[in-house]
Amino acid sequence: MAERSDRKMDEARLAVILEAYGADSRRWPEDERAAARALLAGSAEARALRDAAEALDTLLDVPAPPAPSPELMAAILAAAERPSWRQWLVDLWPIGPIWQPASAFAAAIVLGIAIGVGAPDLVLPNGGDALITEAESLAFGPAFIAEDAL
Repeated sequence: MAERSDRKMDEARLAVILEAYGADSRRWPEDERAAARALLAGSAEARALRDAAEALDTLLDVPAPPAPSPELMAAILAAAERPSWRQWLVDLWPIGPIWQPASAFAAAIVLGIAIGVGAPDLVLPNGGDALITEAESLAFGPAFIAEDAL
């Protein structure tokens, strides 16, 4: 597409072009290139906008920083604090002291084992095979057959 100089350009449009395409005029849209160059030739404010865009382009064109040496990485890792097991527990359970839910869980386990071993009639009264079948059906679903499970 050929360049057209009949199009009028203002600083606001030039700022948009500089933000989108950078300070290199070869990257600007072809149909606005000539008008932007004409504005740059006649306006100090436009040149200041282009200079700021050039400074940003220079910063962006800097190559990636070199990789840190193994000695530097080892020194940084050695200086880093190692989290204690208590800090790990706080991170795992940030709501409050970890002993509260842990002790409730342990108490539920102990109580369940004690009731299951000490008082089996409370859990499953001795009522024959019909009650056992009903309890298995409630626990495992109606398609559960005790002989197949063994």
